[in-house]
Amino acid sequence: MKNLAETTRARQDAPRGVPLLDDADHGRPVLYGRDAELDSIQALLDGARVGHGGALVVRGEPGIGKSAIVDAVIPRAEGFTVLRTLGVEAEHTWSYAGLQMLLHPLLHRIDRLPAAQAEALRTALGMGDGTGRAHSLQVGLALLNLLVDASAKQPVYVVIDDAHWLDRDSTNALLFAARRLSTESITMVLVVRDGFAPDFPAPGIPELTLGPLDLDASQAILDMRADEIPYTSRDWILRMSEGNPLALLELPAADNEESLLRADTSNSRYSTTSRIKQAFTERIIALPEGTRTIMLLAAAEETGETAVIAEAAAKLDASLADLEPAEVDDLLRYHRGRIEFVHPLIRSTAYHSAPRARRIEAHRALSEAFGDGDIRAARHLAAATTGLDEKAAAALESIASYEAERGGCVAEMAALERAASFTPDPCRRARRLTEAAQCAYAAGMTGKAVELAEAAERLTDDHVLLARTALIRATILSWAGHSKGFDVWMESAEHYAATGHENTGYPLLRGVWNAWETGDFTKVKYASGLASKYGGSNNAWVRRLARAAAGLNRQPGDTAGEAVDALRSLYDYYQPLHEDFQAFDQVLAARWRFLAGDVPAAHQAAAEQVRACRERGAMSPLVQALLVQAQTQFHYGRYADAQASASSAIELAHEQNDRRALMQGRIWVLLPIAAIRGEERRCRELVAAAIQDAPEDSVIPADTALGLLELGLGRYEAAFERLLRIAEGGTPMEVLMQVPTLVEAAFRAGRLAEVKEAFDWFADWADATGRSYWEALVERCRALFATEAEAGTHFARAVELHRADDIDPFERARTELLYGEWLRRVRRINEARAHLREATEVFERLGTVPWTQRAQGELRAAGDSTAVESKPDLAELLTPQELQVVRLAADGLTNRQIGEQLFVSPRTVGYHLYNAYPKLGVSSRTELAKLDL
Repeated sequence: MKNLAETTRARQDAPRGVPLLDDADHGRPVLYGRDAELDSIQALLDGARVGHGGALVVRGEPGIGKSAIVDAVIPRAEGFTVLRTLGVEAEHTWSYAGLQMLLHPLLHRIDRLPAAQAEALRTALGMGDGTGRAHSLQVGLALLNLLVDASAKQPVYVVIDDAHWLDRDSTNALLFAARRLSTESITMVLVVRDGFAPDFPAPGIPELTLGPLDLDASQAILDMRADEIPYTSRDWILRMSEGNPLALLELPAADNEESLLRADTSNSRYSTTSRIKQAFTERIIALPEGTRTIMLLAAAEETGETAVIAEAAAKLDASLADLEPAEVDDLLRYHRGRIEFVHPLIRSTAYHSAPRARRIEAHRALSEAFGDGDIRAARHLAAATTGLDEKAAAALESIASYEAERGGCVAEMAALERAASFTPDPCRRARRLTEAAQCAYAAGMTGKAVELAEAAERLTDDHVLLARTALIRATILSWAGHSKGFDVWMESAEHYAATGHENTGYPLLRGVWNAWETGDFTKVKYASGLASKYGGSNNAWVRRLARAAAGLNRQPGDTAGEAVDALRSLYDYYQPLHEDFQAFDQVLAARWRFLAGDVPAAHQAAAEQVRACRERGAMSPLVQALLVQAQTQFHYGRYADAQASASSAIELAHEQNDRRALMQGRIWVLLPIAAIRGEERRCRELVAAAIQDAPEDSVIPADTALGLLELGLGRYEAAFERLLRIAEGGTPMEVLMQVPTLVEAAFRAGRLAEVKEAFDWFADWADATGRSYWEALVERCRALFATEAEAGTHFARAVELHRADDIDPFERARTELLYGEWLRRVRRINEARAHLREATEVFERLGTVPWTQRAQGELRAAGDSTAVESKPDLAELLTPQELQVVRLAADGLTNRQIGEQLFVSPRTVGYHLYNAYPKLGVSSRTELAKLDL
């Protein structure tokens, strides 16, 4: 089958504008009434000249002058490399078709990219050997770096006309690059039609929406055609055009005043676009039949390949000579060996104004003209097929296989879905829909994946297929935080069980995790019971996870110690069942390590998954891996690193519209850091943002961090009430690691008796973890429960255990503070000062203001008023992205390697290093490596 590189052509120079006029004095194109819009794009170009690039989405209704504005700016882009292409409706399901056209002039530069990026881009563009797969993140990064390389000698101006018709894979890559141009000499403008076109969401990119022209500009355009328009019709035309430049030019060409009256807004339902299409329809209907035929063929085959269109025309009693009347009427033109329409609405009108039977004949003729083995032949065959037809379905499935080789999940999905629509056999149709659903899931199109999976389920009773579709639906529901995901996991398990399949354990285990996350422990027990019923070695996973869920949530009959043992036995040998879900499952295993209290192992596992997901381009699991990594960095007291990881996760989640991950990044990481620093306003802002971001009916677990905030600010009763409510609630695991904070709040509020049970639960868990850090917190709590005479022994033991483990300096400083307070109360002043100075130094270094103030107050009360000098935390001087860049540079990575890790260009890496060096007081990588960061 011919690849895309052989069947698509670059279209960088195709003229597009309609309301352009010539400036007779300067020979340059000008526009009426668009000075402000032109200045907006000019500002982007000016920024790119000095290395501050950016992107802009230009939106507007058909004919409003979007492309004309872009055309008018191009003469101003002197010294720029201009790359231009357009989205083509007929190719919007062809994986990376738009990117292939755009990058045609830069293909010789691909060898300059890092090997992984070069391989991904070649595969995406159909230039590979068919053995690789184009991961979307690698393709996006390759595109960015290819543009950066092209901008090394002169800035680059990228223009994408009709971006709404780009294929999804090209769109994702372009938007990925567009969001990362702030430090590049690149301007990107994406022109998008509103109405009569697919939606084009572009989060994170500024937009410019073109409105109607004002009256003066509209009249100026009509003055151009004053000789053709009766004076009495001017008001009608101005009224009907509603400031649309194309309408102002085309409506006067309507056959007679009756057609103008028919489109009058006062007694018609027509929109401006409909009036323009009506005008084009009348012009096309007036053409000879042969001309209408050749226009229909050119509209159906948008690549405009003359030889193919001519061969198809001969089958329908037409020829290229029939083009002349349409060219004379300025409806289409012959440009660079291709047939092109003057405006996209003309193409649409030429196609849709033809009878359906005639459109089918056109597609059939085009399919025969391309011949067997060409992917376009299969597409036209499908368009010419009106009923169930296995031949058409098989042809489309072959297209799906071709797209799969190039990594185009969206294109593969579209081909499989279309193939299913022609498939006569219900079982085979269900299989194709299931495979399409899997592709949609891989592409991040979760809504579409569920739709396709449910369609497959209505067609078959095959338990294996039904188990697969249920896996897809359950995974999507669970990662979105929906409790109903549990029922779908159970469906999958039941279908596997019906075939005697060993794999019942996987959906049952994931069902337990879903029920655990949503706090429904009745469902946890139910899934565990099914595991016992179905038997099989894999089902031992389920029972272990159910035991962990029960023990960590204070369920009767299970202890926290047993929960830790169960988790540890799980992640020692658990292997994901399905390769498609492997990345998510490995992140899940990292989270189990964290729940088992093994922060170092969780940190290492999360870091490994962050690297692996970046290499594979697995964006959704990367977000979750970054969140686990951020939580472990928090427990190491590396707050700047935790904020950097969480910020990266939030940025990627925003690009994917992953609302749950947006909430988690703020509540799990950013909120606790703000809380211990006493940033009350910041805490309120984060909670408000999380509420806005979270999916409907989500629980926002903010009280744990807010309890810590209250304690730091000295509001002990409020802290106690918040934390106790969680500990006694339906999912007490949320407060497990903050039980020592609950105990301290209870101690200061005089309510210790109410938290003894919670402390015993925590102590059981801490002992099972085998980590001296957690045991230190147990000893600290025991000191608070103990009599005044016995407390000292526990405090001393707690400090000793803290110093044997480098985890969480903040908690160690709190222990030093409490010990210092006790020592001062029992008049051991010299010892108290030592511990209070240690606490003050750590609190000050971490930036935990209320805790620093409390320690300083205690130190003064102990008779020590000298200032405590704390070594500044250099990491806090940097922005999150600067910190990530600096750490990787200190490890010896080059700018290019750092860019690959962080999904930015080498130039952006250099920009961050340039800003970071003065903050750190260094001037080279050698000096950087010597810093204690």
